[in-house]
Amino acid sequence: MGNRLGQNLSLIILSLVLAFFFWAVATETGDPTEERAYATAIPIEILGVSQDRMAAYGAENAKARVVLRAPRSLWEILQPEDIHAYVNLSSTEPGKNIVVPVTVDVLRGPAQIVEYSPDNITLSLEALAEKDVPVLVVVDGTPALGFVARPPTYVPQTVTVRGPESLVAEVIRAQLRIPVKEQRQNVTGDLQAQPVDQAGNLINYVEVIPKSVSVSVPIEQLGNIRDMAVRVILLDEPADGYRVSRVTVDPPIVTVIGRQDVLQNMTGFLETDPVSLSAANASFTATVGLQMPEGLSVLLTPEVLVEVTLEMQESKLTVPVDPQVVGLALGYDVELQPNRLRLVLSGPYEIIKQLNIDDIQMFVDLTELTPGRHTITPTILLPDPLIRIESILPQPTFSAMIRREFEP
Repeated sequence: MGNRLGQNLSLIILSLVLAFFFWAVATETGDPTEERAYATAIPIEILGVSQDRMAAYGAENAKARVVLRAPRSLWEILQPEDIHAYVNLSSTEPGKNIVVPVTVDVLRGPAQIVEYSPDNITLSLEALAEKDVPVLVVVDGTPALGFVARPPTYVPQTVTVRGPESLVAEVIRAQLRIPVKEQRQNVTGDLQAQPVDQAGNLINYVEVIPKSVSVSVPIEQLGNIRDMAVRVILLDEPADGYRVSRVTVDPPIVTVIGRQDVLQNMTGFLETDPVSLSAANASFTATVGLQMPEGLSVLLTPEVLVEVTLEMQESKLTVPVDPQVVGLALGYDVELQPNRLRLVLSGPYEIIKQLNIDDIQMFVDLTELTPGRHTITPTILLPDPLIRIESILPQPTFSAMIRREFEP
């Protein structure tokens, strides 16, 4: 009896082993295990650092590449958040360029880690320190000619720098630059100051509190210098059929220097020497001088470039046109109502002015039309593609009554 019980127990164990084997084979066949590198690099988190007492730096952008073994179904849903890469500094002594091991865990089973890299990273761990330093505003560039930048004002004038103790010790000021090149008005802005050392080199891993400084640089115009707009003086008229569509001047503003009393009496603009349009029929450019009052002179250049753009004027004309009948079958005649149309034409003045109305053709095509009344749109040929038909009076179609000749 004991032997039989032992044999039965062996058979039960064998059955269980075989069942597990066949289950594993079936599972592997339906959802095979795959080993491959995870496509996304995993950021390495730094743990075990007291944020109010210590600062770890030098490995902010460190990431781990991980090779996993997992069923295909798991690969399809695996997210970067399911993989945790980190270093634990809770028992690490402070120092610079410390080598610490990297640990990687998979938070979603049944995935397994095959390998990962790097195995360790190098960073520095120091006590956190902070101190107050002065703000230095550097004005970059020079304002427009005739203007001067006054000393900047800014708030706050002192900021706090916070970071690793050895790096904070190197910071002597928080510096920012504000550009004023070619400016004619006050320059203001909220700008971020950078922690720098004695030589002006940026110190990384150090935070400036507050993050921005409000800066204002007054830009003032010198008393005997003034910016003035340029006004172009045009004489005469362009050729018949043309008009001025645009006038531009370069530069549009010039800087003048001279006696204070003369500047104060100026209206704010300078006129050019006259630019003649006499009989002009095309756009043109001209270099002209400026009419300068006594006691003033122009800085840089006493001349400006004037560009005059001309365009052809539009004109309209109403003309009567008689239709020409084509395609009327032999033995038939036609009565058209109305027997004449009036065309309202528009186009460039010169072309409309020289238009010969005999060059306008209007055809009424009756080809293959049967006897009876028909509404027909005529074909109109104009002698110049620049001429347009604005409207047709009294209507754009003819009423055509086709019948046999001599039909009562």
